[in-house]
Amino acid sequence: MRTRTSPGVYTRECNTLNPADEQGFSSQQYPEKYNSNDLVDSLAIDYLRAASRERPDLIEHAHRVYGLVKAFAGDLMPDTRDAIMLHDIVSRFRNPDGKYSQESRDAAGIALLRYFTDPRIPHDKARYMRNLLSDFDEIEVAAGRHRKTLADEVAASLPNENNRRKDIVSVISDRYEGVVPREAWAISEARIDPEYMKDFLQTVNIESVIIKACELIDNLEHPVSNRESALLQDVLEAESFYAPLCEVLGLEALGSKLLGLAKRIRLEKLNKFASIEQARDMLFNIKTVGVRRILENIFGDKYDVSLVVGPDYSGECPAVVGEFAAQLPSGRLTSGNYRLKSVGSYADKSDRDNGNMPMDPFALMDISPDIESSAKNFAEIVQILSDLPNVELQKATSKKSAIYIQGASDYVEIMTQTLTESGIDKSQIQIKEQTEADIEKKGYKKMEVSKVTFIARQEHPYKPGEIINIPIEFQFLTKDERQRSRTGDIAHIAYKYIDAKLKKEGYYKLPDDDPKKQELDEEARETRKLFVGVLNDIHDRMSRLNPNSYETNGQSDEGGEKLFCELEHLLQELDIIELELLNN
Repeated sequence: MRTRTSPGVYTRECNTLNPADEQGFSSQQYPEKYNSNDLVDSLAIDYLRAASRERPDLIEHAHRVYGLVKAFAGDLMPDTRDAIMLHDIVSRFRNPDGKYSQESRDAAGIALLRYFTDPRIPHDKARYMRNLLSDFDEIEVAAGRHRKTLADEVAASLPNENNRRKDIVSVISDRYEGVVPREAWAISEARIDPEYMKDFLQTVNIESVIIKACELIDNLEHPVSNRESALLQDVLEAESFYAPLCEVLGLEALGSKLLGLAKRIRLEKLNKFASIEQARDMLFNIKTVGVRRILENIFGDKYDVSLVVGPDYSGECPAVVGEFAAQLPSGRLTSGNYRLKSVGSYADKSDRDNGNMPMDPFALMDISPDIESSAKNFAEIVQILSDLPNVELQKATSKKSAIYIQGASDYVEIMTQTLTESGIDKSQIQIKEQTEADIEKKGYKKMEVSKVTFIARQEHPYKPGEIINIPIEFQFLTKDERQRSRTGDIAHIAYKYIDAKLKKEGYYKLPDDDPKKQELDEEARETRKLFVGVLNDIHDRMSRLNPNSYETNGQSDEGGEKLFCELEHLLQELDIIELELLNN
């Protein structure tokens, strides 16, 4: 029997109690947040009324994801709200794992049909949203495939005692229902292969990757599955797939947010709560003081700051990242960016350093046009810090001095000379110089960077007389070196990937004249070149994103057309009449 449920649409009659009603959902539940006159909100509400076994916060989840996208990348691309609001609905329609009922699949398909046939949706927007919605499945498949590759690598490194190898592999790659073994939470992250990354990113829209990364943030913060293995799988994908992709896209704040959440969850599962609490206390104190007071302590009143990551759906900034500019006493200008570490990242670093306090919970980076300008800013700021009564230079545990210079001979010479001319004794400077022979052997120059670490003593803004000690790292890079660290041969993602492969092959234990070491050096050079090509291609695609255009990656059209074909099949399957599917 079929019954008409809305103009032009027929669907199956259902005489059972609406599962959505059992969950207590109604369109009046969030009267201020959800607008029944808004197309995608109303479609989501209608879907929930008809669906079964659905997460009760489906609409809230979509709104949170949208808030994260706006916060991290809202000014880079067109408004993707419609795709975000429908992202779970298209997943239910395609229902790849059979987790959802036929009822839910039909309801999801009808919601999508109503969207694509709505006269308020222009053709170019419909095509754009169609391709984004189709991308989401491709991205999930790619992330899952990468995770299963990780499972195979882990299996090869584990002894097969009492089927532990099998259990760990199942936890990583399957729907494991039991308690996750402790050692699974200690599995180190794997990095994404450059060839795989290149092939994958050619077929999807960059905007889709950004949306899925933001969705994963929300899933880590608001897990809905009762399976502990599902949480571990999300952590692994955050660390080894999505965060590296975000880094490649130039969205370091988004990648750092994912890594921070993943690291915090790992530490919680390993019962390392002391490190987490220490990190929370430190970062809370820094937030209490605030960026402006910290900069005022260093630069006086001649500075300005602006946020790079805006507020999310809750009105809070999901990451403390911004830009600064300040005038120095000499009249010179220092400018660059600042960031506050996440709880997870700071706690993880402290834990790996045997509980020692890292010196970079808050970090500043001066980005100068050339080495000479960078050297002058470095020298003047070190001198300012040395003279301030409420500042104490203090080295990081991994360094021999609070003042550190790293680079090739010419860079080291300029930076050191400028420092000594300003009155800084050379004995106070730790220098790590890369020789020409090492550059020739490696095939590239290591990062040229200078930094100073210090403790800033700040009075508590709400507790007079109470002093907060804030560890700060101040880095100095040229504009070219900053770009090289993002898309060049010293890109962090390339370093991590190559370093992991070299460690696996025992590279660092081999003598310099060993033929195998020389062979691995050559492989590393080729891999680095491959990364540079991939990173520059992606950087070029990012630069072409236009917030005023619904232009899509042409290679995603095939997936979008496939989604339309599936919806056309649903029309026939349900014998829906008086409803024509919008075609391109």
